Amino acid sequence: MAMEAPETKGAVESPVAWLNGALLPLAEAAVSPLDRGFQYGDGLFETLRADRGRVCYLDRHLRRLTGSARHLRLPAAFLEALPWAEIVAELLRRNHLEASIARLKVLVTRGCAVALGLPEVERPTVLVTAAPYRSPSPEDYLRGWSVHLGAPGFTSPLAAHKSLNYLIFLAARQEALERGKDEAILVAADGRLCETAAGSLLFYRAGTWLHPLQPLQLPGITLGRAVELLQDQGCSVRSIPIAVSDLDRLDGAWILNSLIGIMPIREIDGRMLSIIQPDLIAAIRGRLLIGG
Repeated sequence: MAMEAPETKGAVESPVAWLNGALLPLAEAAVSPLDRGFQYGDGLFETLRADRGRVCYLDRHLRRLTGSARHLRLPAAFLEALPWAEIVAELLRRNHLEASIARLKVLVTRGCAVALGLPEVERPTVLVTAAPYRSPSPEDYLRGWSVHLGAPGFTSPLAAHKSLNYLIFLAARQEALERGKDEAILVAADGRLCETAAGSLLFYRAGTWLHPLQPLQLPGITLGRAVELLQDQGCSVRSIPIAVSDLDRLDGAWILNSLIGIMPIREIDGRMLSIIQPDLIAAIRGRLLIGG
């Protein structure tokens, strides 16, 4: 069950993309074979959910994107100056997605700069696409997902950024799929839990909500908002290191990302977990999926 697989039913025959300032048929949206995104994975991306024309947490995604751009010497000021709200609204309209659920994807690369290292450029390559998206079924949310623990060893200095260097996450997901699981948890070399192949982690133990603490960790947009919503309800939330050896002491676990909201985990490689606090989780999911 791929979290980012678009739903093709109802899609327009000729999808439209936004590339470097122009709206054009997706089939004609081409970049140079020398583009560093293609050559080296030198770039960033964001995946966003749109619900009937409303883009969920657009400002938060853009803050993360431009923050990572500054860190990686991409032109953050150029990105900040783009009329994002207009771009995504027109893209949804042109793809006939303004009345449905859609997946938006923003990709930014360094373009065709030839120097090695991370050379500064004035204008990056920027691509924005939109496609129909089918959320997991109500039964999936009630039943929860089955998850595989990856082998310890995930360590990346880019883990705090949503970079185009995504192969390790895809490989982890494939390993999980080959074991009949829905998703994979990446584990650091020291045995601490990091995140899933396509989302953040949240746990519950003895009345406290927990999310894994790692020195280098992607600041999850959905996780951050879920923590705010839990705290608004008076819940105790802590960020602490969580190891594989702690799993047997956890009462519940969830996966969070921009497309699915918050999904319970029913088992991790045979460790069964309870589906707890379903009403609270359903209420939080309802807020997350509309950007509330």
